[in-house]
Amino acid sequence: MILANHHPQPPLDALFRECYYIHMGERSGRIPIIDDCCYDFVFFKEADGYFYYGPDQQAQPIGSTIFTIHQLQPPYRIEAANSLTFFTIKVQPWANAHFFSEVKASGIVDVSGLHPGLMPFCQDIFKAREEERFAMAEAWMQQVLTTPSPSMELVRAICETIYEKRGMVTVNELSEQFQRSRQYLGKVFKKEVLYSLKKFIITVRILDLVKYRAKHAEVSLTELSYDYGYFDQSHFINDFKKVCGVAPLEFFNHLPEFLLRHQ
Repeated sequence: MILANHHPQPPLDALFRECYYIHMGERSGRIPIIDDCCYDFVFFKEADGYFYYGPDQQAQPIGSTIFTIHQLQPPYRIEAANSLTFFTIKVQPWANAHFFSEVKASGIVDVSGLHPGLMPFCQDIFKAREEERFAMAEAWMQQVLTTPSPSMELVRAICETIYEKRGMVTVNELSEQFQRSRQYLGKVFKKEVLYSLKKFIITVRILDLVKYRAKHAEVSLTELSYDYGYFDQSHFINDFKKVCGVAPLEFFNHLPEFLLRHQ
């Protein structure tokens, strides 16, 4: 497996969170994907594979070279017909609606027509040398960079607070901190992020827990759940399954290769 990632610097990080390149050889199997509540422009070189989702692992063919995932239930897995080569541009959560509000259908959605320059970028990115790819991505980001709206700036502050607290914060605490009602925060957050505030908090907490456990396998799941504020194991397992699609023990017994890029 070849894997490389890059985090854009200011001012690009106002809208873009990360970009990464992944190549896996033939017969890579079904690769798990975790929804982090950040939308992606996914450039798929082979444009030939299947996306599996939901408890019953329903299959949807992938025939697009540029797509995003919209409103599907985890767990997610992707399987290429042969090799699998991705270049992905991940946007900040508060920029989800800015880039993807026109996406209406659920599923693997072709987004090649959403923004100018996507098709030429897709054609060039897989021809480029490794050291050129991230510079090309930042050049495209620069073309579409805009000043965030006041609403986006508020949601950015909320998201950054949640990240800083590793998801261990309540909506009530955020309401007090930002001097806005729970209802107002929930409404403006859903408008910009396209996910509920509660869903985002749970996702940040569980993913932080997952990344910690990936580096500290010696820590028991029970101890870890307590450290992350879960004193009811059924509550912990329920939240974990909402994000990762399977129970914690099953997940960590088959830790996805894709998590390596988070370490």
